[in-house]
Amino acid sequence: MRAPAQKKRGGLLLVLAAAMAVLALAGCQSARSAAYGRENVGYVQFVSSTKHGSVKVVLDGSTEFSAKVNSSAKRTIENGSTYAVQPGSHELEVYGSGGKLLLSRTVFISAQEIRTVSLP
Repeated sequence: MRAPAQKKRGGLLLVLAAAMAVLALAGCQSARSAAYGRENVGYVQFVSSTKHGSVKVVLDGSTEFSAKVNSSAKRTIENGSTYAVQPGSHELEVYGSGGKLLLSRTVFISAQEIRTVSLP
């Protein structure tokens, strides 16, 4: 009679060991890669030794916006004078007062990069 009771106890221990193994491994995860807080956006800013005030910028022939031009003599750029753009290659045209073309150039902007464009 003793043999069947030992088999029952051994089976119960096996079930408990299996349950504990499942619970112990349930918290394990494989390696993951994540980049939090890094947006897929780049920035452009404009500097010049000549006073321009603000300029009209045409991006890729379709997007227009007015941008503030900072003095190139300053070591820091003022807040609010960097402009967000999608990373990649862009056709950039900058027009001064009276619609005069100041700059026409292709620029490449990487994610999280601040591209400084020097104007004449």
